[in-house]
Amino acid sequence: MYYDENYKQNDNMKEKLILGIETSCDDTSIALIQGNVEDFNQLPKILAFESFSQEILLRKWGGVVPEIAARNHMEKIPPLLESVMNHAQKKYAEIDLISVTTTPGLLGPLLTGLTTAKTLSLIHHTPIAPINHLMAHLEAIHLDSIVPYPYLGLLVSGGHSMFLKVEGPNQFEILGNTIDDAAGEAFDKGGKLLGLGYPAGKIIDDLAKTGDPKKISFPVSLLDKNEAHMSFSGLKSALRLFIEQGKNQSEKMEDICASYQHAIIEAFMKKLVVAKNIFTQKTKLSNFPIVVGGGVACNSYLRSQLSHMDQNILFVAPRFCTDNGAMVANLGLRSYASRIHFPECLNLDAKNLLVSKEQKLVDMKNKKAKGKTS
Repeated sequence: MYYDENYKQNDNMKEKLILGIETSCDDTSIALIQGNVEDFNQLPKILAFESFSQEILLRKWGGVVPEIAARNHMEKIPPLLESVMNHAQKKYAEIDLISVTTTPGLLGPLLTGLTTAKTLSLIHHTPIAPINHLMAHLEAIHLDSIVPYPYLGLLVSGGHSMFLKVEGPNQFEILGNTIDDAAGEAFDKGGKLLGLGYPAGKIIDDLAKTGDPKKISFPVSLLDKNEAHMSFSGLKSALRLFIEQGKNQSEKMEDICASYQHAIIEAFMKKLVVAKNIFTQKTKLSNFPIVVGGGVACNSYLRSQLSHMDQNILFVAPRFCTDNGAMVANLGLRSYASRIHFPECLNLDAKNLLVSKEQKLVDMKNKKAKGKTS
């Protein structure tokens, strides 16, 4: 929990009070920030920020169960809201905008957060900003850094792995995507195969620190060398075969984790080179910021390896990498002009997918077919 005891109300009408609500998966998070909606050369101020993680509760299930996650959100939102408002010494009527995640994510949890936002809006006639969870992850870089547009974004999270050209708070183009599992899924599913428990990402990262990343040769997805798309399902299958053949019996767990993790991170390193070329072709820029965000961006090996690749790489601060209300409030602040006023905002709905895996494959096929005819 974080709160600012020195905050005082600013009478400047450009300064807005934004409430952020994040419930897209298993983390319940609420934040209250204040910032200038016209001058983004000023960093926003976090007045209060609290989160509750369901990791321990969901460990017995080996992963996230949407219905259980949604019920836990319902229990945790009221006390978190009360705590945030009390610490910030603010009243609900003072909030200028309610920023809430509406896509992508688990539908039940998303609707829990959205219903909370609508309820507050109904009572206080407060506008709502529907937030794209993925863009919020990348734009979280602006919570403690001033980064110009356009930038190349690398989003690495539990459910998504993609490269994006970002030209504004809600202006983005997907340059490359995973066609199957995301990096976070590869970590968790690999950890389950190895019997490491849930969530496995941090466990693998910790064990790998004393292991040899080159000890075992796991496959790295390359696909088409001229495209920034990725695939991690083959790596997961390779690990399963490795275990079924009993090869893990003769290897140290630290070496297995280090080698498996290396294969995941190596895919990003190879595809980052391709994504940079695509970005340059589209923008005609040779020097640009590269922002890395999302839950997997906390991985120490990813940070160390990518940091050596390009001096322009910027990482979202670890406390803003996992799902959190501060990043949601921040994107609402930066897209304040496109807010939806009351009562129209009560018609908002949640959407669980941004891009389906089937659509990813169709897009890839269409792109290849277009290349052959041009």
